[in-house]
Amino acid sequence: MLTLFSGRPLMHPRRLHVRRALALTLTVPLLLAGCSDDPEPQPKMPETTSSSPTPTPTESGTPQAESPEDFIRRWVRAGDEMQVTGETAEYESLVDGTCKACISFVESVKDVYSNGGSVDFAGSEVNAIKRREPKPPTFALTKTLPRTVIRRQQGSQPEVLPPGRTTLLVILKQKPDGWAISYYGIL
Repeated sequence: MLTLFSGRPLMHPRRLHVRRALALTLTVPLLLAGCSDDPEPQPKMPETTSSSPTPTPTESGTPQAESPEDFIRRWVRAGDEMQVTGETAEYESLVDGTCKACISFVESVKDVYSNGGSVDFAGSEVNAIKRREPKPPTFALTKTLPRTVIRRQQGSQPEVLPPGRTTLLVILKQKPDGWAISYYGIL
């Protein structure tokens, strides 16, 4: 299986697509919610409609469960961070032990950083997440990747991956405390 850090030369457009797709699976910014600079909540004016507002997590006392789409974005963000820092713990906590592509990606990153290498990667952009199947929760994730430079060892010749866009199939597994990635691959 080709991974972002496979070390194989890019001779065929399909191989470039595979590498770009695997790199794309590892990006996406975390969503921020509920931030405010107000020291105290301001009273709200009553609504004029007959419907009542949906309670927020702070009003009801129970946090809302993370949506599958938000989880996928968090997984991509963790993958981006892993690539540029070499720290794998956060990413590993989001994947199921059955995700072979995930495990391979973690090992590739560990290999690069254990040899004094580095990755210059500005992070990927999630373009779309579309549900394909309800069970197991299956999504098509389309991402755009920037130019990526991989140095497998300090002082080594860099491997440069051009920018690109790809769509991945991502399958989630429900856990008692949320979600895990159980599979991803190129569509």
